[in-house]
Amino acid sequence: MQQMMLVSGLKFIPTIVFIMAVVSGCGGGGGGSSQPSNSVSQKTSDAINTGVSSSSSSSVSSIADTVTLSGTITYDYVPHNANHIGLNYSAIESRPVRGAVVELLDDTGQVKATTNTTGDGAYLFTLQKNTTVKLRVKAQLLSKISPTWDFKITDNTSNNALYVLDGSLVSVGTQNSKRDLHADSGWDGAGYSAPRAAAPFAILDDIYVGTSRVLAAGNKKNLSPLELRWSPKNSAADGDASRGEIGTSYYDGSAIYILGDANNDTDEYDSHVLLHEWGHYLESELFRSDSIGGDHSDGALLDFRVAMSEGFANAFSGMMNNDINYADSSGVAQASGFSFSIGRKTRINKGFFSEGSVGSVLYNYYANGAGKMANDFTPIFNVLSSPSYKENEALTSIFLFSSQFKNQIPEHASLFNDLLQEQNIFGSDEYGADESNNGGLSIVLPVYKTLTMGNLAVNVCSAADFGKQNKLGNSQFLKLNINQSGSYNIRINKSGGADVISKPEVVVYQKGKQLAYLPNSVADNVSGNIGLLKGNYIVEVYDFNNHDRQNRNNNTTCFNVRIAAN
Repeated sequence: MQQMMLVSGLKFIPTIVFIMAVVSGCGGGGGGSSQPSNSVSQKTSDAINTGVSSSSSSSVSSIADTVTLSGTITYDYVPHNANHIGLNYSAIESRPVRGAVVELLDDTGQVKATTNTTGDGAYLFTLQKNTTVKLRVKAQLLSKISPTWDFKITDNTSNNALYVLDGSLVSVGTQNSKRDLHADSGWDGAGYSAPRAAAPFAILDDIYVGTSRVLAAGNKKNLSPLELRWSPKNSAADGDASRGEIGTSYYDGSAIYILGDANNDTDEYDSHVLLHEWGHYLESELFRSDSIGGDHSDGALLDFRVAMSEGFANAFSGMMNNDINYADSSGVAQASGFSFSIGRKTRINKGFFSEGSVGSVLYNYYANGAGKMANDFTPIFNVLSSPSYKENEALTSIFLFSSQFKNQIPEHASLFNDLLQEQNIFGSDEYGADESNNGGLSIVLPVYKTLTMGNLAVNVCSAADFGKQNKLGNSQFLKLNINQSGSYNIRINKSGGADVISKPEVVVYQKGKQLAYLPNSVADNVSGNIGLLKGNYIVEVYDFNNHDRQNRNNNTTCFNVRIAAN
């Protein structure tokens, strides 16, 4: 047996972590391979065929001239406390880095071979004896075969450079050998006193879990490349993301930004937060969301589009983790934060306008679905990814989801209805027909009004009783059928409500896509001509004062809405 050597080289560069590599002789052990509590089964893990295969140096001449280099890549995982509030650094565990890209580099920095770690964090290379190489593990999940993906953990405060773990440059010698790499948390018992090398790989593993589960649910669509941008400098300050001033963890439509400010708010070990944001990414990639974004909370009365998107993202994070308890750590030593039960049935402000209610319905169906459907994301995935959901004429809401769910899985319609009614959701179709829960604001029902051609006006009101920008009652929605393509004039004029100056605005949608926007330029009125093809549309009407968070006045204003052919 070869003598065990310790190859050191502990060093940190903002986006490249150099860490210890253990080199042992043939048959050497080492490296954690225990599966985390939120892991998918080994069968699911092994099902990921990335198309990134191991390749040997071109100088290999025969099997007799080769040796294997293998090992395990691990990282420190910091779990939450038993009450789901704050992180428990006394229970740090070593977990495998799964699905990550591993490279062998020669003494000139050239890549000689590439592979991916397995579900146990293992890798294997075959190469020529006495070759001098360095092991590099990238914080990257990469699949080159369909369905493809490329997820990277990068540093937005360092030109979006990729995080990596590097071993030292050492000859493989003449015998099969083993090199393990481990990414340390950097925690010394009282604080972060060393580089937080584990953080990028903790984030990566949550995405590995999500990717595995979505693949197992049947996804066959290629996923667009995505960067998850984390830095120890990422704070709750709003400003320049390149300086770490990101405000909160969020998905901006092209990248996910993740908090990392120790002793204030960090999210690298908050799996629910990370998968919540990745769920929003999937909405744009595989599903559909018409959400207008903005501030939201579990008990807020929200625009139904926002309630659906945020409720889904909460439920999705719990489904991927098989964990009903959403946990978000923060504060000094990451010892505080908040937690809530995604599937809790008793909650305030139940209804179609509540992200809590939407999350409860979706999660409880997932966790308690009849027969083999329990703990299976496939039925929900199938509904969300179906053409009848993605191309529906109604805007996205729990009504649209439940309507499509019942059409596609009629045998579970009764079960799903029970879950809806437990949350005071009663609408009978994708437009929420027959809904009786107005959240305490009568103007919101019916959920969709009907706008007809001619001079007959429809009166709708915009209110800010529950807040502004994206809350229940800020906007009103009207169904519009155009039976002949042409140019149409839409007119809105104030007619009722508070005696204040209003700023009515109009947005026209078809299948969730914005076709026209009429901004306000004249007090109490707005009008404009719009070219429309034959078909069905949704018209959104609101008082901009009730969307503008800078406006401190909370008034209900009402408008007559008309449409006529030019």
